[in-house]
Amino acid sequence: MFAKSTEELLDALKAAQEKQNYENVAKCYLQLGKDYRKKGMTAKAVYYLNRFDNLVGGLDSLYGKFAKKDHQASEWIEELEEEHMPYEKMIQEQVVEKAEDLNTLQKLQWLLLTMSRFCKLFSRISALPEFEAFGELDKIVSCFVRGLYGEIEEAEKEDIEEEILDFDDSIYEVFDSILMSDYTQKVELPGQESFVPADLEGGEGTFLFGEAVLALKSFISDEAEEDEIVMEYAVCGLLTDYYYRTSDADVKDEPKIKEETERIFSDYEFVKSEPDAESFKKRVEEYKKIMLV
Repeated sequence: MFAKSTEELLDALKAAQEKQNYENVAKCYLQLGKDYRKKGMTAKAVYYLNRFDNLVGGLDSLYGKFAKKDHQASEWIEELEEEHMPYEKMIQEQVVEKAEDLNTLQKLQWLLLTMSRFCKLFSRISALPEFEAFGELDKIVSCFVRGLYGEIEEAEKEDIEEEILDFDDSIYEVFDSILMSDYTQKVELPGQESFVPADLEGGEGTFLFGEAVLALKSFISDEAEEDEIVMEYAVCGLLTDYYYRTSDADVKDEPKIKEETERIFSDYEFVKSEPDAESFKKRVEEYKKIMLV
């Protein structure tokens, strides 16, 4: 059998995704990762190796077949990231360093501003079968805003906390399922490549989203602990996996990436200035209208 070119591998991957043949999807991810690694295209290589690792690690039936290759892929990812740190991880490091100057409330404000920018995208995703819970994000963000400023009455606090936990459970169930590798479910975007749920996983985005939700919930429940706040979530709005998947350009040159990077650090300066409730709420409402991709 002749080795397939990159273009042929991408075509084979698309066909396997459409048929939901996850074994062939995994094979294509691994081969594409190896192919881009040989070409010195580090970001693309890491993307496909991560997709392979996520898919194989999430399905017992695949892990049994690909365990050794998964171990090798993990080693390659580590080596490649040491040689050339992915853009999103570089920004994460900067965010973590800057967050050392912030108090608990300011850190959570920074995370919530990022979360608010997902509202429009999540609303679009909620139209997909089994993703309906994503449409609740707008409401949950509003609850968190009220909670940060002590505007939740004691009589309603238990109901709101229950609502947040139900939302978190519903989202986690989707994030932890094969739905995240189902490329037949797409959010169509005018004039550009469609968005797929798997694009949310870049930079551990799905894990960090859940951590941010729980940290915010703990704060409004008077249970917040400093070491529970994972500041890397502030960077998740970059959605770099979408661009690794759909483009060969350097992500830092993508206009939407530039815009989001500017917002991330503008938010830092904003929360550091200790904004009043009215100013914070205004920024959140403006962010809810943003489409991240």
